[in-house]
Amino acid sequence: MIFDLGKSINSTLQNLFGRDVTDQAIDAAIKDIVRQLIQNNVGTKCVTQLKINLDNKIKNEKFKPGINKAKWVYNAIFDELVNLVDPKCEPYKVKRGRSQVIMLVGLQGAGKTTTVCKYANFYKKKGYKAGIVCADTFRAGAFDQIKQNALKINVPYFGSSDPDPVKVALEGVEKFKKDKFEVILVDTSGRHTQENDLFNEMEEIVNAIAPDNIVFVMDAGIGQSAEHQAMGFKEKVNLGSIILTKVDGAEKAGGAISSVAITKCPIEFIGSGEGMDDLDVFSPKRFINKILGKGDLEGLAEKIKDLKIDEKEIVNKIRSGKYTLKDFNLQLQQLMSLGPLSKVMEMIPGMGNFPMSDEGVLRKMVCIFDSMTEKELGSDGEILKREPTRVTRIARGSGTRPELVLQLVAQFEMMANLMKKLGNNQGFMNLLNADTSKMSASEKAKLKQQATGFLPKNVINQMEDYFK
Repeated sequence: MIFDLGKSINSTLQNLFGRDVTDQAIDAAIKDIVRQLIQNNVGTKCVTQLKINLDNKIKNEKFKPGINKAKWVYNAIFDELVNLVDPKCEPYKVKRGRSQVIMLVGLQGAGKTTTVCKYANFYKKKGYKAGIVCADTFRAGAFDQIKQNALKINVPYFGSSDPDPVKVALEGVEKFKKDKFEVILVDTSGRHTQENDLFNEMEEIVNAIAPDNIVFVMDAGIGQSAEHQAMGFKEKVNLGSIILTKVDGAEKAGGAISSVAITKCPIEFIGSGEGMDDLDVFSPKRFINKILGKGDLEGLAEKIKDLKIDEKEIVNKIRSGKYTLKDFNLQLQQLMSLGPLSKVMEMIPGMGNFPMSDEGVLRKMVCIFDSMTEKELGSDGEILKREPTRVTRIARGSGTRPELVLQLVAQFEMMANLMKKLGNNQGFMNLLNADTSKMSASEKAKLKQQATGFLPKNVINQMEDYFK
């Protein structure tokens, strides 16, 4: 698995710290990382180039007195790992205010139909008017699958009983263009590079609908074969970007990502689950940060931004004593809407391996809230501690135990006290509202200094890129 590879590499890199960093120690670390990459299906050509680049960097570096050699080596290896998955080009950017046709192509079984719905959901949440056209007239059940998922995410869809995919695609695109949809997604039949008839059909669809972007959807499990398949499609049509699916469960995902980078076709998203929210924007630097356990604060900030949470309002409520169980319930629902809790924790520096409770417990908490009256939800929980009969009723109504109800109240109080403490910490408020992309080096240094007052040292260390 890709995250197991990240843990192994991170372990090797961390071993450089706290010891005398000799040339032999550096050489051993590089050889260990090379071995790990090859074992995880990363192409020999890519790995060889990575080693050559590192050897040249270290050979030409004149270390001045006072330089943290371990940190320098860590950063050099990190940069080369980023280069390994970076095609050095940007994917197509969707624009507002006009209709854009995005056509998805790929091999059979790559998860294209699920991905087209995730893609629509992603842009719908960004405020775009999105629609789906099912032009896969070959696979039985393709339209039913799109219909089911489209209804779930509340996105309009188009399908037809006509067996001609070119006609269906054109009719659907024209309908959505007429209705001024901004993102028009066209799902097509799966095909292989050796199937000439299906490739000709794909070209006919492209000529008919003139897509603004053609996305190649590919299963990360095919490993280094990704380069051959992507190049095969790229020779037939003008691929604008790639989406890698099933990254979370693919043993050869590292090989797929590095092989795709060779094609100079940018990865736009990676899919890592069956849920409609399990589609993550791909950024080489953020991806390497994440698999090395350094988190993805930028990605987390984007997810939280989509929720439109007013952090200042929450802090003000806590300060004024108006923070209630209802507010806590709303925050819990928002947290769950970000996706699986384990994935959210992976985005926080130093928290990737943090042991989390079963997410079933969170769902039970939601049931407990649903069993409360408006009076109870509008309180600070003291009423439940004073009147045990309320606790018994809530437990019975939610199918849980009274102890779990009281545990929820205790967690609410702990969260309120923590937020009150942090809300009075100017450093925390500055970090909460910071946009480091617009800050000077001195402003970032000041922000980092303030953060040391309330964040653990290991978390600060893993946030180095955030403060750069």
